[in-house]
Amino acid sequence: MVDKESVPVEEDIEVPPHIRRNAFGLSSELATLRAEQPVKRLMLPTGALAWIVTRYEYVREVLSDPERFGSDGTLPDPSGRVDVMATGAPARHGDLTTYDPPEHGRLRRMIAPAFSTRRVESLRPQVEETVERILKTMEHAGSPADFVKAFALPVPAMVTCELLGVSYEDRAEFNEHNVVRFDGTRDRATRMAAARASLAYMTRLVPRLRVDPDEGVLGMLVREHGSEIDDRELAGVGDLLLLGGFETTVNMLSLGTLLLLLNPEHAAAMRADEGTGDIIEEMLRYLSVVQTGVPRVARTDTVLAGQSIRRGERLLCSLPSANHDEALSPNGDRFDPARGIRTHLAFGYGIHYCIGAPLARMEMQIAFPALLRRFPGLRLDVPLEKVPFRRSSAIYGVGSLPVSW
Repeated sequence: MVDKESVPVEEDIEVPPHIRRNAFGLSSELATLRAEQPVKRLMLPTGALAWIVTRYEYVREVLSDPERFGSDGTLPDPSGRVDVMATGAPARHGDLTTYDPPEHGRLRRMIAPAFSTRRVESLRPQVEETVERILKTMEHAGSPADFVKAFALPVPAMVTCELLGVSYEDRAEFNEHNVVRFDGTRDRATRMAAARASLAYMTRLVPRLRVDPDEGVLGMLVREHGSEIDDRELAGVGDLLLLGGFETTVNMLSLGTLLLLLNPEHAAAMRADEGTGDIIEEMLRYLSVVQTGVPRVARTDTVLAGQSIRRGERLLCSLPSANHDEALSPNGDRFDPARGIRTHLAFGYGIHYCIGAPLARMEMQIAFPALLRRFPGLRLDVPLEKVPFRRSSAIYGVGSLPVSW
């Protein structure tokens, strides 16, 4: 098992506590906040103020109550009108994570059939073939390798591209956009430019799908809901699914492999496909690569954990902190698949629970055992302190992972 004391600690006062990581460990300040001030107002590096929510029970409370804590930046007022905040996104832009009811339910019902249990299971042979093909390419290229480029990136890229009906040859372009969008060390203008470039990619694709819809998710939406969803919203849906289905899984495969290389007993179990489900669920809880998800905005004056939250104030829910909370499971800072936790918040909670969670789980269930069977001697090529963890990113991960076999 791994605990936070087994890795080097590097505090960085420029990175806020809910983003700061010490390799696999969370910031020590998060544990203090969780115990003493689970809902605390902090100033972010941008100068903005936000409430940081760190305890499991309060994170669930916020995520499960869209009436009190909205995602779309709109605020009801006593007259019944709706005020759109300056930071609010316009309606029907396709980013489901920032939709509130009833618009959220309308769009999610359109997308959900593409991620049903039956649909995801039908993709299993395709995902297995994809993983095997990438493993053969990796083996042919030879040792050593950057694991991120050789395996962790191409597996979800190929699966997501096939699912959406986008070109795999463009993976380098949208991967770069994704990395920049989540990189807190970049200035806002650079990150927004990357977001616009990513959306522009989908905007160019949508007209072609209108004329000739394929079997991908976007083609399905055109065929089944063409008159209900315009080009702008369809492009936004594609951008969100490309972003969500790709970036998070890349980092789960990278960090998860690193974790297994440092825990050979669990790697051996995974290689034999014994307890794979429990190991992956514990990885999801322990690693929690999504730091906060979409900020919530108080839609009315309210109280949370004894704190008076004013209408219009922003809240950031720390998913890693909630998942390491002792209330969820004792010794939460230790990696221990025997705990068997299924109620973690790695995929969020409430109406915004990740729609692609079944697919992400299946990719990991296939990829990790296949990787470890193909390369039983896989090892890390540098000391842990030399691994380039992302210093300030909304999606935690590594920039590269040198391995050999």
